[in-house]
Amino acid sequence: MRRLRLVPYAIVVLVVTACAGGPPPDANSAPEDPAEANARLGLAYMERGEYDVAVTKLKKAIEINPDLAQAHHYLAEAYQHLGNVELADKQFRRAISLSGSNPALQNNYGIFLCRQGRFKDALRHFARAYDDNDYTRQDESYENAGLCALRIPDTARAERFFRHALKIDPRRTEALNQMAQLEYNRGQYLKARAFLQRLFDLGKSSPQNLMLGIKVESKLGDRQAVDRYAARLKKQFPHSPETRSLTESEHP
Repeated sequence: MRRLRLVPYAIVVLVVTACAGGPPPDANSAPEDPAEANARLGLAYMERGEYDVAVTKLKKAIEINPDLAQAHHYLAEAYQHLGNVELADKQFRRAISLSGSNPALQNNYGIFLCRQGRFKDALRHFARAYDDNDYTRQDESYENAGLCALRIPDTARAERFFRHALKIDPRRTEALNQMAQLEYNRGQYLKARAFLQRLFDLGKSSPQNLMLGIKVESKLGDRQAVDRYAARLKKQFPHSPETRSLTESEHP
C-alpha cells in the first residue's frame, strides 16, 4: 500500500521522519507551560527519530497534565513507530476522548487503524476529518481514505474518494496515480493516459507510473510513446525493478 500521509496536529506540524541539523530545543526555548514544553520536546525528538527519548518527554508532559490531548497524540505516534500497537491505540483513543473534534487527529488515527487492517473503523475516522468543512486538508484525508479502501479491496469506493480529493486539489499526485491505475485495470486506456499526463505535467514520475505509461501506450498502439517512456525509465531509474523487467523483456 502506498504511504498514507500524516497531517498537522493543532499548530505544530507532526513529522515523523528525521530532521536535519542541530540538537532538539531545550526546555528554555519551549512554551512556559511545563506540560506543553515537554510535549514539544517530545515532538522534537520524534522528528529526529529518537522515539525512546520522545516517549520519556511525552510521559512527563502527561504526568504534569493528563488532559493535554496533543501529548497523548504524539505519544501514540511514538509508540506506533516503536511497534507497540496496543499502547499506540490506547493513546490515540485517549487523545480523541480529549479532543475528538480535531480533524488531524482523526486522520492520523485513521492511518493507524488502516495499518492494523481495521478498515471499517479507519474509514469512519477519515470521514470525521474530511467532513469538517473548516479543515484545510480535506483532500489528504480523502486520499488516505482511498488508499485504505484499496486494501479492503473496494475499488469503487476508493475511486470516489480519489475523485473527491482531486476535486479539492487537482494536483494530488497519489490520487492521480491511483486513478490512472484504476482506469487501466478496467480497460479505459484513454482515461488512464489522461490521468498519467496530468501527473507527468506536474513533474512527478516514478518507475511505477512510467511502467504504467508503457503499458497504457502499448494498449493504445502508440509505439513512439512506448519508446519515450521506456527511455525515460531507463535514464531516470536505471536500477529499478521496473527497468530490469523492461530490459529482460526486450532481451529474453
